[in-house]
Amino acid sequence: MELEDRVYGHAKIKEPVLISLINSKPVRRLKGINQAGASQYALRGKTVSRYDHSQGVMILLKKLNAPLEEQIAGLLHDIPHTAFSHVIDFVFKSKNHEFHEKFHKKIITGSEIPSILEKNGFNIKRQFSERNFPLLEKNLPDLCADRIDYTLRDMVASSGFHDKINEYLHSFIVKDNEIVMRQKEIARKFAEDYLKMDEEKWSHPLEIALFQILADAIKIALDEKIISEEDLFQDDVFLYSKLKESKNVQILKKLDMLNVNLKIIDDPDDYHFHSKNKLRYINPRFINPDGSFSRVSDVYPDFKERLRKHKEWIERGNFVRVVSW
Repeated sequence: MELEDRVYGHAKIKEPVLISLINSKPVRRLKGINQAGASQYALRGKTVSRYDHSQGVMILLKKLNAPLEEQIAGLLHDIPHTAFSHVIDFVFKSKNHEFHEKFHKKIITGSEIPSILEKNGFNIKRQFSERNFPLLEKNLPDLCADRIDYTLRDMVASSGFHDKINEYLHSFIVKDNEIVMRQKEIARKFAEDYLKMDEEKWSHPLEIALFQILADAIKIALDEKIISEEDLFQDDVFLYSKLKESKNVQILKKLDMLNVNLKIIDDPDDYHFHSKNKLRYINPRFINPDGSFSRVSDVYPDFKERLRKHKEWIERGNFVRVVSW
């Protein structure tokens, strides 16, 4: 299978198990789920699907020489994502944005994926524990393939930055089952770019407002039995169509607000709703000339201070007043 990826370029997939999984129904469903959720309707550069990201994580793990089993886990890690991605976390007030992860085992075991894995000699049970895949998932503030890919992918989608992307890709290295970086200067640049993406894209007040508005529409639809929780596990077009066709005045008003003309202000004294995103940041480890490891904040006090302010900003959240749409 020949793949053309906007981040990693050309990739050749030879393993039959990966080819079968890429062609499976649960993986193909991810093509219809935009990673940006509600902001795909109002902000530029929001063109990354869960399929793009899942495929990218698999390719990155391949480039890092991860075991095939971990490449499989990378391809499958977003299988349980609902339509509109993390918008659903705003519906159910999932603080750590993990609503979809509760369904990981159920969705995979109820599909053709177990038979594909069994046919190719892989144990399906091992796919349900992140501890088996240390390059795929790590807790903050460490690097992992999931965190690296969505960062690079959104940077390319929104701004290009191909030269910078290549610099970062050449800097990632695996040591003791952990992704670290070769140089402190590049590690700092990546950590700063990550914070910039969070401040200007993922946790920007307008982005969070869009997520909350769509979440409110979905919550109304669930309460009024217009949609079911099962509908959440379709794709964006399916769910949006059901909301649009409901003819519910409240829902239609919310949907009308999802456009490029939406204007908001942050006003703690007069706001329509308060909402905040989950805390995102990285503080990568890098290799010192003597072979030891340090984190970016260990050698750059100004970055440590920026991290502190970023955490305060996220904790405060956004006091959103909608001005116009």
